[in-house]
Amino acid sequence: MATWDHDIVTALSNLGGSASYDAIYAEIDRLRDNLPQTWKAVVRRRIQDLSSDSAGFKNGDDLFFSVKGLGSGIWGLRSFVRNTPTASDLPLGNPNPHRVPTQTYRVLRDTDLARKIKLFHRNCCQICGLAIPLSDGSTYAEAHHIKPLGSPHHGPDTAANILVLCPNHHVLCDYGAISLQLNGLRVVQGHSIDPEMIAYHNYRFASKTQRNGPLATNGLEDNGDK
Repeated sequence: MATWDHDIVTALSNLGGSASYDAIYAEIDRLRDNLPQTWKAVVRRRIQDLSSDSAGFKNGDDLFFSVKGLGSGIWGLRSFVRNTPTASDLPLGNPNPHRVPTQTYRVLRDTDLARKIKLFHRNCCQICGLAIPLSDGSTYAEAHHIKPLGSPHHGPDTAANILVLCPNHHVLCDYGAISLQLNGLRVVQGHSIDPEMIAYHNYRFASKTQRNGPLATNGLEDNGDK
């Protein structure tokens, strides 16, 4: 018979790489016969034993992750957290580089927290539901800090301040071209958005665009993560 660890990994893989305890239980119930009376407690203990995000971590294999700020009982497989694909038009390098003036319009960052949140949403935009399909069969989305990090906004780098967006809606949010409505966002179990972050975006960015017109975006600070 397969081990509990194997079955938990298989269950999470079947569920797309992340899931709640309830979904994990249901999948393991489908995979295993003759479950003992205390099997759910065994599953919880093994997940926590094998996660450095848990106080019960046994310093062995670090297979599972949770995200601080997400609802309790939401777990993911670390092996499913992949780096964001590199665009094909990015330069590979220049053997004889020289200095040229450049201007940065938007900065896309690829952070561990952003990748985990995108996994929870299966790369589906929280506004339109689109997940960009790539040629290798994977999907693509970007993570957006609603209240930007750094000066002058000093937004928190937390799950409650991150939206998963398609590139189009990410640009619209970066430039304040749209307002956000909390009840209009697509959600997954355990990931909730702080209403104060939504209010900040609507007041600081969206209302400014509406006052000055859709083309008056100069001075709106980028707040994008990839």
